[in-house]
Amino acid sequence: MLLDCGPTSIAAIRKCHLDPMAVDLIVISHLHGDHIAGIPFFLLEAYKADKRKRPLTIVTPPDGERRIREISALLYPDAVAMFQKLDIRFIHYSQKETLEVEGFKMNFFEVSHKTLVNPHGLRIEKDGKVLGYSGDTGWTDQLYTIADNADLFICECNFYEKESLTHLNYKKIEAEQKNLKAKRLLLTHFGTESLARYSDIKGEKAEDGKCIDF
Repeated sequence: MLLDCGPTSIAAIRKCHLDPMAVDLIVISHLHGDHIAGIPFFLLEAYKADKRKRPLTIVTPPDGERRIREISALLYPDAVAMFQKLDIRFIHYSQKETLEVEGFKMNFFEVSHKTLVNPHGLRIEKDGKVLGYSGDTGWTDQLYTIADNADLFICECNFYEKESLTHLNYKKIEAEQKNLKAKRLLLTHFGTESLARYSDIKGEKAEDGKCIDF
């Protein structure tokens, strides 16, 4: 399973000596380019290399299939052929339903980001383990539910202390960490301000190639 697929995802996966074609399921938190623009490259690799034999399931918020098809067509004139040849299955979700896909149980929560991109946080369960993922969001009480008793909570940390309605800052996360009640917190999605204060950010941080057992 791949959580979001930005434009550098294929390069990052290959840098870690992993096979992108091992991914059978892509789950999208929202429809901004830095979270979906890698999907056309993913599909092109599967199509051109003629490696992809298994179905690929893409789980997205509403309108995801249309936008992904349009982005693919803008980047590659033969995108229609890609979609015809590959077995791609789109599933659209809403926050009112629970999905079970490829053995994963998923719940979705509307969060505080740009409404036009249908932003959601995710809670994913399998084999008794729970993964929480904030997606891109400013502070919202939905984060309590997403993180509650999660074995791992992956949380965006775009700013260090700047307040925003659409992104979190480290100081707020630090103040709320005990209330979030996740067993383990992993920070990601660092922006210019948080990177400038990176050494001041305590706790576990996501890095390319980092392996996590939980």
